[in-house]
Amino acid sequence: MFMDITRGVAALISVWSLGSQAFDAKTATVCPSDDNAPEFLDEAQTYINLGRHHSAAILAGDALESTLRKLCLTHSVEVPSDSTLDNMNAELARMGIYDDRTEQRLSAASDLREKANCGLWSEVSKDDVETMIAEVRTFAAEYAAAL
Repeated sequence: MFMDITRGVAALISVWSLGSQAFDAKTATVCPSDDNAPEFLDEAQTYINLGRHHSAAILAGDALESTLRKLCLTHSVEVPSDSTLDNMNAELARMGIYDDRTEQRLSAASDLREKANCGLWSEVSKDDVETMIAEVRTFAAEYAAAL
């Protein structure tokens, strides 16, 4: 029981510390590495090979989030503390960083990640995750020059 209470208090403290203020993307540390998208994608491919495509979808989504955060930083887009992949994607597309078709592809990848995160296993197929990894890898490579 003590452990449950301790975890609950830790969760509350972390939520209270988030706040709702916008902050500069420079302070939004996703991981200590400067460019962790390739690492996430390599790990996602490993999970696909092991038959764990749900975990691979989450990692590919992390790679996408990392890339979008870096694009926001590069193009001086403020990232709210509660920003989601869809929010960053929409804002970058609105600013003309990429076209509507790219925004739609990234939105589909974000949706797949969310389904995997929520445990909607029947809605996440191995083929969809393999396509997602390829899309995120292509996107990250295409916009790496801008980063």
